[in-house]
Amino acid sequence: MKKSNVIYTLIFLLIIPSLIQSSEKKEFSLAEVIDLALENNPLLSAKKNEVEARRASYQAAKRLSNPELEFNVGRAKAFDEDLERNTGGVLLSQYVENPFKRHHRIQVYEKDWEAAEFSQDTLTLEVTFTIKNLYFEILRLKSTQELAQKNLDSIQKIHQLIEKRAKLGEIKELEAIKLYVESLQAQRELNQIQTDLFLAKEKLNQYLGNALPSDFSLIGILTYTKTEIEEKEALQKALHIHPRYKEKETRVEQANSNWSYVKWQRFPDFKLSGFSQNELDGRNTGIGISLDIPLWSFKSKEIREAEYLTRMEEEELRALRIEISTEVKSWVNQLRLSEQSLQIFHQGLLKQAEESLKIAEISYTQGEISLIDYLDSQRTYHSILNDYQESLFRWNADKAALEKAIGETIK
Repeated sequence: MKKSNVIYTLIFLLIIPSLIQSSEKKEFSLAEVIDLALENNPLLSAKKNEVEARRASYQAAKRLSNPELEFNVGRAKAFDEDLERNTGGVLLSQYVENPFKRHHRIQVYEKDWEAAEFSQDTLTLEVTFTIKNLYFEILRLKSTQELAQKNLDSIQKIHQLIEKRAKLGEIKELEAIKLYVESLQAQRELNQIQTDLFLAKEKLNQYLGNALPSDFSLIGILTYTKTEIEEKEALQKALHIHPRYKEKETRVEQANSNWSYVKWQRFPDFKLSGFSQNELDGRNTGIGISLDIPLWSFKSKEIREAEYLTRMEEEELRALRIEISTEVKSWVNQLRLSEQSLQIFHQGLLKQAEESLKIAEISYTQGEISLIDYLDSQRTYHSILNDYQESLFRWNADKAALEKAIGETIK
């Protein structure tokens, strides 16, 4: 009985890992891949830590400085009489920052934190864009692989038929040899596509920190839906919501706050104090106030530097506005061009190419056209299908680029 229990236990231990492995998710949609990227991409993780550091700096900037506590002891001796006494005292002081200077100083840290958050949003856009391109590239290669496999199967099928006819003496054996060479070329093309697909999947997985299983696959196909995008509306939206633009606007505000902070440094801060001192002839207790006098340094150089840095940020904001506008216009027109290319395929080119290939296959098997004419028809058909898949990929990639330029997903 004990022996059978041991056997069952061993079988259980052997089966469970395989069951767990088989239940591991292996198919992923675009949304799932993007979620994994946002969770596992090391650059994004580093940026999140930077944002937290800026937030901590802002929180620390709002805190008051610690008070100072001073103790002293001594021995006092009178000059005009024989009198000595122990002395000592305590001094408590608190630095009080000029409230206007404090406000602008805290604003500098707050705007730095906000700018870091917008920078994180920008990096999120870039990571999402990269993931989308890799996803679309893998889908394109999958479709191209299927087309190459169909092409190879078709050539091999015709080759088998022609080989039989050549053995019967109906046609020259040279045509069978040519078709065999053509099938070898088709096989080589299929092998190259499979290699490209493997490398593209590896690149995607590495970008995700190898979060996907080695034999993962992607769900979906390359599709196209006509988009109605107004260039003016896209420009307005980009300049209103794009995190790069919002970050630069925040940097301008930060520079202005720093400029004001430096100007307020011309006005003194205060130090309030309370003291109690045992002296030779009695106890001295009271309060005091001290301030620094801007006599040797009037902050003129620092103020001019802060002013020029503010002007620099403003000019960079203006340059960024032009850059974003140019980028949005470019991708809107590029997307329209991609749509026009796809419309050519949908307006009959795909159907005509398929019908032309069918006619060529029938005509060749019946001896109505030559092998060269048939192979030309075969190449033309698959070239059109590959061009169509490339156009689908280009449209999806252009749409992703426009979304990145605007700063949000296009519905």
